[in-house]
Formats: sequence, C-alpha cells, structure tokens
Amino acid sequence: MRYCLISVILLIILACGGGNEDSSADVADGQTGSISQVDSVTAEWLEYIQSSDDGLWEGNAEHLVSCFYSGNLTDPEALDPIVYKPYALCTSGDTVFVTDAATQEIVALNSAGELLWRAGGEGEAPGHFPRISTLTASRRYVAASNYYLGRIEFFNRDGSFSHSLTFAGAEDIAAIDDTTFAVASTGEPGGSIHIINCEEGIVRSFGEAEMIHFKDVPRMDLMLLCLSNDNRLAVFNRYEGLLAIYDLTTEESLYRGSREYPALPQEPVSFTNSNGQTQRMFFTVGANPFLGPEGMLNIVFPGYMEDGSFFSDPENTDFAPVTAIDRYDWDGNYLDSYCLPDSSLSSTALLPGNRLVVKNYSEGNLRLYDLRD
Repeated sequence: MRYCLISVILLIILACGGGNEDSSADVADGQTGSISQVDSVTAEWLEYIQSSDDGLWEGNAEHLVSCFYSGNLTDPEALDPIVYKPYALCTSGDTVFVTDAATQEIVALNSAGELLWRAGGEGEAPGHFPRISTLTASRRYVAASNYYLGRIEFFNRDGSFSHSLTFAGAEDIAAIDDTTFAVASTGEPGGSIHIINCEEGIVRSFGEAEMIHFKDVPRMDLMLLCLSNDNRLAVFNRYEGLLAIYDLTTEESLYRGSREYPALPQEPVSFTNSNGQTQRMFFTVGANPFLGPEGMLNIVFPGYMEDGSFFSDPENTDFAPVTAIDRYDWDGNYLDSYCLPDSSLSSTALLPGNRLVVKNYSEGNLRLYDLRD
C-alpha cells in the first residue's frame, strides 16, 4: 500500500507541475526551497477548503501564513535511517521526539536531524511496546502510550527508562507541567479526559469527546489532544473531524462540534475489496491538533482527495496535492486555513523560528517547512 501511495502521489505532482522535486533539488543545493510551480494549485485548494465556512481571519493580511518546504529532517533514502517508520511526534524546544512503529522505539533528534537517543523497543516488559503510538514531553519526562498493554511509559529526558503507570486505553497524552498530564481515553471511567500525576495515577476525570459513530468503537488513535498556553485542552476526533475544547481548571466545556467542511467525513462502512473480502473500515479525515503560530489551535487534514471529497476508498488513494491545516481560536471559532505544499502529510509540530516538522506517511520520513507571513 505504501508504494502504491507513493506512485499515485508522484503522478499527481507531475500532473500539477512537479513542484516537490524542484523544491528538494533547490534545498539540496543550499538554496531556499521554492513552490512557485505549485502556487496556483495551492491557491485553488485553499479557496476550496475555505469555501464552506467563513473564518474570522480569512483575507486578513495580518494573520496570513505561507508555507514553504525547506528540507528533510530525516533522510528517506538512507540505508540505515534514524527513524524507520515514524508514527507520532512532538517537540520540546528544538528537540523532536518521534515514535518509530518499525522498531517500537522513541527516537529523540535535534532540529538538525541528529540522533540524540533511542529508548524502548519491542516487547511487553516495562518501557517496551507491542505497538507504540502517541507521546508527549514535559521538562522532566517523555511519556508514551502503551495502549495494548494498558500502560503509560515514562522516560527521563536523557532517554533512560523511569517507570510505568497502569492506565487503560490511553489514546493521546499532553503534558500540563513536569509531572502532570492530560490523557484521552474512554477505557477509564469518569469521562474522556483524565488528569494524572505520573507517579500516583488519575487525579480527576471529566468531559466527553465529541463523537457520533465511534462511541462504542475502541481505536487507539481516535482522540488526539492539544494544550493551549492558558490551560485549555482541545480533544479532536480525527475520524469524524469533531472538536471539543475544555477549560482544565473549571472543567467547563467551551466548544463542541466542527466547522463546516467542504466535504462530508465518511461514516464507518463495510467495504468489500477487489478480492471479495469484506471488512469494517474506518476512514480518518484529520491528523493531530497542535499549538501553532500566535498560540492558535491548528488541526491537520490530510484526508482530502483529488476530487475534493474525504478519503473513503482504500483502493482509490488519489490524495490531494496539498495538505490542509485549519486554524481555530481557543473558544472554538474557525479562523482560516492554510496549506502545506505536499500530499500525504500528517503528524505535525511547531519548532522555534516558526518552522514545522511534519511526518510524510507515504515516504516514511520527516519534513521541515518554514511558515512566513
């Protein structure tokens, strides 16, 4: 499937002017990456993405964001890559933490792509994972969900293993302070949001993620979290494009719902493939929420197809040549959208200097983008 995706995406890029290959060549020569050849394509897609809703910042030059490819953090052509199969990532200062789904490790890199340490590995012992997923970093710990073993694994910031905490169904984790974390889970009672002390466990639980079709469908990657600078927590249902925002101090629900998208997310369906095999299919429309420029809530949407619909057919992967990012304020108001000038981008985090590090899931590497106003 991965190589099929690469082939389809390359065909799309070539049909639109070949901007990605030229950008890579420019960066390799030490020049600034240019997307001039796909500017018109990006503009058309941005117009479409924003066509269904009126953002508070649309057309406001003061908040305009342009995104430019500036190189790879990890080399997709390396025989022995630093990260074989990136799954989720987060940043803390200029350090990038990545979960590697191939080795079941946490990999720490600096912003130049140099390896700092590896931790974890495949297995069931403390600090090991049968299937690693999401992570977060506080100033003291790096915490990673061990969904299938019912634990959260804590590592010190130098990569040494600290301890495990028993916890059922941790889908995502966000660091509140050095030792306090918010965890999204429907596997623990009391709500969808759980505030934990990393040594003592759950301190309090509250709230309910916004869901329609997934209330009784366990998924290790359904709910993803983002914490604001003023103690508000976004809980994003990435399969249905639904958002909930809570005040962590008062536990008040500040927003529930979604902006009006130009296409409808696909409900779970029974899908029969070309070999006659039928299975229940769940299609993601979004990736992760992250704290972006100006402290606003940014949500990545890699699920748009070339025809403007959301992904709904695993045998027809004609993804759009750009990746959309919607921006909200922390009251839940839709602000505007911008585009990353490449297809198949998902997990995203902000680095110092208004740079983004982004996972390209078709190539299996991490890319860097500059944001400019």
